[in-house]
Amino acid sequence: MKLLFSKRSPLSVQLFIALTLALVLIVLDINYRPFKEVRYYLDTIISPLYNVSNAPKSSFDSLYEMSKTQEALINENTKLQETLMQQKSDLLLLEHLKHENDRLRGLLGSPLRHDEHKMAAQVLLADTDPYVYQVVINKGKNNGVYVGQPVVDEKGIVGQIYQTAQSTSRAILVCDYQHAIPVQVLRNDISMVAVGNGCSNDLTLDFLPNNVDIKVGDVLVTSGLDGRFPEGYPVAVVSSVKLDISDSTPIISATPTADLKRLRYLLLLWGEQGVKHEGE
Repeated sequence: MKLLFSKRSPLSVQLFIALTLALVLIVLDINYRPFKEVRYYLDTIISPLYNVSNAPKSSFDSLYEMSKTQEALINENTKLQETLMQQKSDLLLLEHLKHENDRLRGLLGSPLRHDEHKMAAQVLLADTDPYVYQVVINKGKNNGVYVGQPVVDEKGIVGQIYQTAQSTSRAILVCDYQHAIPVQVLRNDISMVAVGNGCSNDLTLDFLPNNVDIKVGDVLVTSGLDGRFPEGYPVAVVSSVKLDISDSTPIISATPTADLKRLRYLLLLWGEQGVKHEGE
């Protein structure tokens, strides 16, 4: 090599010799088996270098794909949660509609109820005060949320909107001491009021007649008498029926159907009152 490419050799001569050697090696590589075996072993030896040199790009591509996949899964999961909430809220009314249909069988052509407008919301914060049972959600005035608006989950009534801001709202739960909701027994339509008694205790029922026909296991649904909560949504299940010995007054407790200690996704309902707020 020192003789071929000495400083005295012209550049054109060096180029010609290099091209000639390259052509000779190409011909030998194509026509002679020993050269193919040499190339095979050389490729085998240096193949780990390919993996090493390609590792940064492969890692970057993998991380990029993982981030895209994770983001897509998060978005898909959120949409599925909202769809599931919508479908479950519709199923809540099924038993009530059957009961109502029996009572209105003679009124052919009369609509049982109007479909409410609904919106999914996510719980951002639960109040830590042991005597206040409220949650903050990610919907507010910008979304048409109003004070007194009913809030449900896939199991029943959760509460109602207590305060609103532009992009968030605060909902008071049915178990809060300040909350009361008109209900009726699904079995016989007896009306009463369910009052909050703290989320560690069951709801208490007020405004009961002395000889009220109510049993443990009876389902309580919204009566709609307050014009705020739509009729027919599950509120609680009767858990205890006792009598006050002093005046024979019934003492009845009921367990909320909604899982108030594990709230994550909720539904906001727009009834007739909500339509009025939007029109104002």
